[in-house]
Amino acid sequence: MIAGPELFGPGVVRTTIAARYADHPDGIYRQLVVRDPAADPDLIERLSHDPDVWTRQAAACDPRLPLPRLLEALALPELAASAGANPALPPGEMAVVMDEAGVPV
Repeated sequence: MIAGPELFGPGVVRTTIAARYADHPDGIYRQLVVRDPAADPDLIERLSHDPDVWTRQAAACDPRLPLPRLLEALALPELAASAGANPALPPGEMAVVMDEAGVPV
């Protein structure tokens, strides 16, 4: 059985993955931040500029990524595929991505 919050005493400090790993020196930990529902859009945007390409790609896929940065990511070769798969991409932009990829209508 997984320990739930009821098993922790009132003095136990709980931190989110985002709070714990957003500035971790290892990129694999920063990638985990994107999976945390508590990570806010500003943090996702910051991670989309991360030195680690896999962290940037994880952030580019996230629907919390602010639209201006999502549109920028579409033009970056290392982020284009991830940004193109982002469910928050507006339909008009998605049509452009599909056209550029040669996907038939």
